[in-house]
Amino acid sequence: MTFLRNAAAAAAIAITTLAGLAAPAGADPAPKTAEAQATSTDGQSKTSTAGLSSSLFANTPVQRASSSAKPELAAANCWNGRTSGGRNFFMTCRARSYHVYVDCTNGRHLFPETFSGQWNFRLTCPAGTRAVWGGSW
Repeated sequence: MTFLRNAAAAAAIAITTLAGLAAPAGADPAPKTAEAQATSTDGQSKTSTAGLSSSLFANTPVQRASSSAKPELAAANCWNGRTSGGRNFFMTCRARSYHVYVDCTNGRHLFPETFSGQWNFRLTCPAGTRAVWGGSW
């Protein structure tokens, strides 16, 4: 019985320790995490975060967003691509099923969230970096 009590106490301490390391709800993303904010044409909104892509995803085929109003054919049609000159990259994309990415000065961030239909995106690079460009994958 003492063994079970000690094991339960150790588990409780471990859970408390791990929970203490987790970011509280509503906290800013981790320092090396990029954030995607998207709004659909019918008013829905989504937020997603992405860490720096590992070398396992270095060869993930991507399509850069067009900077013009004319969409490019890709995983998604993306157009109106532009940077803020700082951490933000903006674009509009449309397809049945796609993901988005942003290239920051610290590397590429692939967002795991799946989008369907037309969405307007603001992709924000981590603090201390700048947005270079973005697109879909």
